Amino acid sequence: MKPTSKPIRYGKPCMTNLPPRLGRQIFREILAMEPCDEKKLQALNRRMLTRLAKRIEQLKQLEGK
Repeated sequence: MKPTSKPIRYGKPCMTNLPPRLGRQIFREILAMEPCDEKKLQALNRRMLTRLAKRIEQLKQLEGK
């Protein structure tokens, strides 16, 4: 195998050896999913970033003591 110049960032899932029933079930689940709501995702992202910023500030204060 030839060494690559770029590190592998993620692996691609291999579905070739799945049993047919399982593969069909996976595709049914994918096709039946509701589309994502971008506004909800953005709101959740803002809340998580706010919580993270507060936690980082708490840790900085603890380090300073």
